[in-house]
Amino acid sequence: MTSSATMLVLGISHASAPLDLLERLAGTDRPAEDLVSDATSVDGIDAAVVVSTCNRLEIYAETRGGASGPGDPFSSVHGDLGELFAQHTGVDREEIAPHLYSHHADGAVRHLFAVASGLESVVVGEDQILGQVKLGLERSQRLDRTGRVLAKAVQTALRVGKRARNETGLNEAGRSLATAGLGFFEREVGSLHGKTALVIGAGAFAGVVVAALRRSGLDRVHVANRTPDKAQRLADTTGGAGYGLEDVPRLLTEVDVVVGATAATGHLVTARQVEEALAARDGRELFLLDLSLPHNIAPGSAELPGVTFVDLRRIAEEGQEDEISAASVQAAHELIDAEVEQFRTGLRLAGAKPVLTALRTAATEAAEAELDRLVRRLEGLDGAARQEIGRSVRRIVDKALHQPTVLVRELAADPDGARHIAAFTRLFAAAEGDGGGGGGDGGGGDGRDRTDATNDANDVNNANDANDAYGTNAKSDKSDKNDKNATNDKKIEAIA
Repeated sequence: MTSSATMLVLGISHASAPLDLLERLAGTDRPAEDLVSDATSVDGIDAAVVVSTCNRLEIYAETRGGASGPGDPFSSVHGDLGELFAQHTGVDREEIAPHLYSHHADGAVRHLFAVASGLESVVVGEDQILGQVKLGLERSQRLDRTGRVLAKAVQTALRVGKRARNETGLNEAGRSLATAGLGFFEREVGSLHGKTALVIGAGAFAGVVVAALRRSGLDRVHVANRTPDKAQRLADTTGGAGYGLEDVPRLLTEVDVVVGATAATGHLVTARQVEEALAARDGRELFLLDLSLPHNIAPGSAELPGVTFVDLRRIAEEGQEDEISAASVQAAHELIDAEVEQFRTGLRLAGAKPVLTALRTAATEAAEAELDRLVRRLEGLDGAARQEIGRSVRRIVDKALHQPTVLVRELAADPDGARHIAAFTRLFAAAEGDGGGGGGDGGGGDGRDRTDATNDANDVNNANDANDAYGTNAKSDKSDKNDKNATNDKKIEAIA
């Protein structure tokens, strides 16, 4: 991280809190946009991205230098963000506090990369989180709440997440919450081939669920949603039919598998509705898969005979049969470590850019000023001669700056790069001040005039010396234009 900006994350997830608490947190009616806006109103925070899923709520923040590091989540900036968690979700701060985790600087970047890679998910390697991280960035961009460091970190995380899946085997099983949940059913009853399913919801996550159901071999997948037309569009991809939510109780008597996949805050399927449907199913078992928090399907349904109920709690507690190999997970962590180091180096190099730009600007401006003064002194120069002098001087500037530029970049990439850049900045500022012009005790204006006069004299003397070295005898008779031009030609050659 740079000295001027750093990253921190404060969050809560299935890994740190019980699912019943996460369900209460997810039940808030306040949009994530409010949390982004509130977070950036905290003193010391310049930008924020919120990642909000059914089993995760995290604030990634870009802070100014001097923000607090890791520690008690309710100290300094962490405390302010923790308070926002409580206000946003409506859950008491004291109840949330023990389950919050925080990471700072490189630790925050590493955590973000791991989240995007699916290593922190209920189902290791699932890829829906990539879309949710991207959504968090787009939300902050719409609100103009992203900073340079934070935006770069999230964009890099999206790339790292794709790399981890493609290069380490994390996505070999096409893993998702839906495939993990269906795995429970298949282990109990075998293949789902020929059975029918109902997906409640028609959003992006529901689309992932429908795709997983199709791959499992189900005969037909129906979709129910508050907007029947939207449900029909998704159902068309499976040969199923679209329905409104009012049709769900009736459909419970007909389908074999019901999947809850909405962000609704109330139960869309009650235990009473399930009980009534079972009475009309002639003993056929009903498989209920609830992938939402808050629950779409009343957990009490699990107690009814003839029901197999799977939710996020069961998936998290009992695991999945197709566990990702330890080698794949280790490879993903190693990839992330390398990417964190590369990201850190990139920030250091970015920190060197302003001082390098200032150095080149100062050198170029000084060279241009000297060129202008020289041209004024050498009367009668034509355009071609002026251009040649300009090219020569600029080449000198480029060559003089090349090695310092390379060195600054090397030092910036060093682990102690920020300190090196600070020292170079001070050195450059001192050198710029020494050569910038005041006349010392004699006063700025007079000293400047004397310095300019001395420089002008030196320019002429140096040119004359060069002429002598080339064996040229310059004439001082200004009335003889040809002799003067010849002398200027020789001066140009000497300077070039």
